[in-house]
Amino acid sequence: MSGLDKILSKILADAQAAGELELSAARNRAAEILAADAADAAAQVEKRVSKAKSEAQALAERSESAAKLQTKRSLLQERNRIIDEVLGDVRLSVLSLPDQDYFKMLEHFVLSHAQKDPGILKLNNRDLSRLPEGFAAELSAKLSVPVTISGTPGEFDAGCVLIYGEVEYNGTLDALIYEKKDELRDLLNKELFAE
Repeated sequence: MSGLDKILSKILADAQAAGELELSAARNRAAEILAADAADAAAQVEKRVSKAKSEAQALAERSESAAKLQTKRSLLQERNRIIDEVLGDVRLSVLSLPDQDYFKMLEHFVLSHAQKDPGILKLNNRDLSRLPEGFAAELSAKLSVPVTISGTPGEFDAGCVLIYGEVEYNGTLDALIYEKKDELRDLLNKELFAE
C-alpha cells in the first residue's frame, strides 16, 4: 500500500470513527428527546385522565342532586295532593256537622278573636235560618262585650265573619282551610328541603 492509500485509509478510518461518534451522540440525543416526549405525553395523559375523572364525578354528583331534587318535588307534589284531599274531606265534614257542633265551632272562633268593642257576627243564609235560639245572648254572656248577629247574610258556604269596628276576622270555612293549607305546605316544604 502506498503512502497515499495509507493517508486515504487513515482519513477514511478517522471519518468513520467521527461519524460513529456523531451517530452515537445523535442516537443518545434522540433517546433523550423520546424519553422527554414520552414523559411529557404520560403527564398529559395523566392530566387528561384526571380531568375526565373530575368531570365524570361532577356529572355524577349533578345527576344525583337532580335526581334527589326531582324525588323531593314528586314527594312534595304528592303531599300537597294529599293535603288538598284531606282538607276537602274536612270541608265536607264541617258542612255536614250537626247544628250543635257547628255552632259550637263558631262560638270557639268568636271567643278566640274577642275584642274590647262590641262585635257583629255575619253568617250565611243557611246558618241564619238554623241559628239556635239565644245563641247571640249566650255568646255575649261569655264575652266582656255584646256580639250581635247581622241580619244581612254573607256570601260564603260556612263559617262566619266577625266584625269589630274596622277590623274583620274571616272565619269562613274556605278562609280557614286556605290558612291551614298554607301552614301545612310551609311545614312540609321546610321538612322536605331542610337537607
